[in-house]
Amino acid sequence: MKKNNNTLSIIAGPCSIDIKNVEELYEISRITVKDRSGEIYKAIFGVRIVGLKSRTEFDKYNKKYMGIDFEFYVNKINFPNTQAETNSNKLFPPSVKIAQEFVSKTGLLVATEIMFPHIQIPYYAHIPKKKMLFWNPSVNQLGWSVYQTAYYCAQKGWYLGLKNGKWFNQKINADTMSSVEKSWLGLSTYATETKDIIFIQRGVDIPHNELFRNYPIHKASERVKGLSKKPMFFDPSHSFGSKLRNDIVSLTLDAMKLRTSKGDYLYDGLLIETGNSQSDTDQHISISELKLLTQELSQFRDINSPSNPLVN
Repeated sequence: MKKNNNTLSIIAGPCSIDIKNVEELYEISRITVKDRSGEIYKAIFGVRIVGLKSRTEFDKYNKKYMGIDFEFYVNKINFPNTQAETNSNKLFPPSVKIAQEFVSKTGLLVATEIMFPHIQIPYYAHIPKKKMLFWNPSVNQLGWSVYQTAYYCAQKGWYLGLKNGKWFNQKINADTMSSVEKSWLGLSTYATETKDIIFIQRGVDIPHNELFRNYPIHKASERVKGLSKKPMFFDPSHSFGSKLRNDIVSLTLDAMKLRTSKGDYLYDGLLIETGNSQSDTDQHISISELKLLTQELSQFRDINSPSNPLVN
């Protein structure tokens, strides 16, 4: 399938990876859809394999919520021999081993969150070109971390995702650029090393946001997409959250129908939490719901095949 303005890329998987949900990744990877012409093809472009979490609050009593790689990286920070061990190929974070095996077996992309670029990213050196997407945590809007990540992405031919910051104290104004949009676009100025950039909208934390976990900022997404000329993805899990859990599928379908003032679809992709996880399972959709969602999406969007590039 050739890419066009109607094409939608879907990345799905658990909030954080653990030994118990690895098999779900492969179940997700096998999902297919039948398009409007009757052709059957793979529906999933990539999966989430997140081994280290950037949670708002640190829970020293429930370290499992910090991710399967937590203890590994604590040791690296205290005893930093990352480069030597990476080169020796002896010690790797658990999630990296899972990611390497998944890419080798399926050929699909892996997406993960990165807190410490110079510590974490070298472990992914064996992941092939175009098969890795790193994104920044919404709680970290530091440009220099983006600069480091972009350097690695350029060297290895990987993708860079930029999430908007979660804090927002202004009144939402459809006609005025907000501080969130300015800082979001500002991050991209640090990513000069790579052109393979996508923006990821995950909503913002505002007073009186009703049922949303984070209020979706679709107008801001349109402005950032228009000014940057880069693809825009939507993260419905962090926007709709647990209170809207039963409506995530229908609300996501509505979001994927949104168009810009120029008539193009606003969102070029989805980053959606699916299956089971030790963290934030209450905002995940089930794998059966993901199958339903992809089939419904294929009735009005062209689902991007994993054999195509993620971005133009």
